[in-house]
Amino acid sequence: MAFERPTIQDLISRVQSDAESRLGKKSMRWTLVPVLSRVIAGVSHTLHGHINFVLRQIFSSTAEGAYLERRASEYAIYRKAAFYATGTVTFVGTGTVPEGTQLQTADGVVYVTTADSADGQAAIRAVAAGVSGNAADGMELTLVSPIEGIQSVCTASELTGGADAEDDEALRERLLFRQKSPPKAGTKQDYVKWALEVPGVTRAWCFPKEMGNGHVTVRFMTDNMTENGIPNAQMIKTVQEYIEAEMPVTTVLHVVAPIPKKLDMTVDILPDTERLRQQVEGEIAQTIIAESSPSGAILLTSLDRAIASISDLKSYRIQVPADDVACSTGEIFVPGKITFV
Repeated sequence: MAFERPTIQDLISRVQSDAESRLGKKSMRWTLVPVLSRVIAGVSHTLHGHINFVLRQIFSSTAEGAYLERRASEYAIYRKAAFYATGTVTFVGTGTVPEGTQLQTADGVVYVTTADSADGQAAIRAVAAGVSGNAADGMELTLVSPIEGIQSVCTASELTGGADAEDDEALRERLLFRQKSPPKAGTKQDYVKWALEVPGVTRAWCFPKEMGNGHVTVRFMTDNMTENGIPNAQMIKTVQEYIEAEMPVTTVLHVVAPIPKKLDMTVDILPDTERLRQQVEGEIAQTIIAESSPSGAILLTSLDRAIASISDLKSYRIQVPADDVACSTGEIFVPGKITFV
């Protein structure tokens, strides 16, 4: 029988009933038992809560925080740390920008140069680790402190590589995957596990023999790090090198990015408001990310279920697509444009 934490009122009733059976109902009227029963029940309720908490930490499916990390460490799985976004910045002027110079965006995200500028360019890194440091090519940065001969506004290249620390659910997913699929010297599951161990990798797939016997193809995604989650060249190189250090030496490895295929839709909703449009776009995007895979399909019923989950909608109709949609080899669906009619 599963453990259930009793309510505080149940515990008070139990203590009072026990005291009444021992002292008698009349005797209790002139004692501190009613007060003490509440004190004892409060202490007992706290202890039951701790028991319930400890019980959850026993199992990988319910453990959390440091306890989940300890469970994962038993399988040599460790929480992926946050990583810093990096890139280059181009300055306008005749002076030299020294290493350690700080720059910031209009939103207050701060970067620092990691080397002296050369030919008007310098490598930079976000001061704070995480996806907040990632940015598209052409973003403007401003010098925190002015430098003689250098314009205060400069332009950064694409800033990538920033990743948040792995959360409990992502760590749990890797742990459960490892428990269900023990290492077997190079199975499909091993390649997926190795790819997911790289910071920034959120989803991964393995395709044995896609390039022929002895060849293994790995595709992966970097959601929240790059546009549409499609990995860039640096991440592909990082994953390739990491897996090559773990895999059997006789295998020829190909690590490639999935080819993005936008899933455009036409939807009729009632009432048609900006708030509901944003909710529809959000639910559809989450569904596509959750169910898409290289060469895979998105079911029309999944898209329908995503919109149906919005309680404020009175009615809706998906006009496009009219049926399930599928990708070609190597392609993966990413959120496209939703046209509301």
